[in-house]
Amino acid sequence: MKMFKLNGTFHQTLAVLAVVFSELCLGIGIGWLAPTLILLQKYNTHVILTLEECSWIASIEHFGKIFGALTSALLVDVVGRKFLLTFTAFVFFIQWPIVIFAKSALALCAIRIIFGFSWGLFEGANTVYLGETCTPKMRSILGTIAITADYFAVMIELIIATYFSFTTTAVINSAITFLAFLSAFWLKEPAQFLLMKGNHDKALENLMWLRGVTDPNDVKTEFEEISQDVAKERSKKSSLKETLTAPANYKSVCLLVIIYGLVASAGYFPVMSYSAMFFSETNVFTSKELTILLGMSQFLVVCVTSFVIDRFNRRSIIMISFSIISLAHAGSALLYYVNDKIYPVPYFSWLIFITMNIFVGVFAFMYPAIFLIRSELFPLSIKAVGGCSAIISFGVFSLLTTKMFISILTAFGIYVNFVIFSVISAALVIFVYFFLPETRNKSLIEIQKVWAKED
Repeated sequence: MKMFKLNGTFHQTLAVLAVVFSELCLGIGIGWLAPTLILLQKYNTHVILTLEECSWIASIEHFGKIFGALTSALLVDVVGRKFLLTFTAFVFFIQWPIVIFAKSALALCAIRIIFGFSWGLFEGANTVYLGETCTPKMRSILGTIAITADYFAVMIELIIATYFSFTTTAVINSAITFLAFLSAFWLKEPAQFLLMKGNHDKALENLMWLRGVTDPNDVKTEFEEISQDVAKERSKKSSLKETLTAPANYKSVCLLVIIYGLVASAGYFPVMSYSAMFFSETNVFTSKELTILLGMSQFLVVCVTSFVIDRFNRRSIIMISFSIISLAHAGSALLYYVNDKIYPVPYFSWLIFITMNIFVGVFAFMYPAIFLIRSELFPLSIKAVGGCSAIISFGVFSLLTTKMFISILTAFGIYVNFVIFSVISAALVIFVYFFLPETRNKSLIEIQKVWAKED
């Protein structure tokens, strides 16, 4: 029995390895932005950017993410999880050779749209794949590892883009993302999709491989539950409208759309995109080096998260984290207001750096829980559409928050942004407390039974 668990763990880890590599590609794209915006404002590398152009380049990726999520929702149950994730890995790769030849702000915007499209495509397929491939315990562990890879890549890319030239950085990123594309061929198609396509034998074979067994009887109960769940969903003749308006489905979609919209509006992407621009120089570090330290701190926090995420309820993690985030944003707002409107605050640069570190660190600690509930909460019939809806909500509000950050800063002062972020974070705590059910240590089928009882 011990050998079975080890073998099953190894196979599930191998099956998810390509997802981890794609998370590296995602982190590279996110981490590239902050130091590059500073570089292209000050030095004539390829193009000199205005502040307005920076705001578009920083935000336009979320526009692409919306369309990537829509494409994922339309195709994930048609072409399969494996094909879609492989294609996504290729799109992650192909953007970087194009970056080398980018000569204008418009070209950079187009490249960021491509990045956002691959981001939305990946997240839509990724959560479905992870939720269907792994056992509840492994789902938490491997999901956290994938998120850790994302933050690790952000940290490394902040360093690369700071100390290497624009072109050299693009060449390095091309090499890394090409290796990630090659790893996509390790993906294993989940049994759920194969059963949807009527491929019973291959579905059983893949499930046995993922659980590390050679005897079909060892997965008989699980396979029968999956088969019954797939058959139940396939037997439904409802239209998409009827499916989405079913009480349990409608409730889960609305819940995730609101939560993801609030999370996106809490300020993470503006802070990470513009941090090198609004950090003040210190007598020890430059603004870009402070941004690197910001990336390092959130990576270290995520490393800790991997050991504790499954020991606490998802709801508790989210509520406690956003309570702290709300206070951190309030602290940033107060510091900026006093420093700009009343008198210079002693050690202002370091105090702002501390409040920003608290924010990104706690956000990084919490984010795996947000990632996991999206893979756990939806039934098969709306998994693709529901996940897509949550990603679109995240993309829309990330776009608005990141684009409006500079406008609000210019019109009212930077402290107003952090007041807004603080209020939104507090609202998220209240919403989660009243509406989000717990999904920890529950199979996908058990979670749906909880929804059914509530109805």
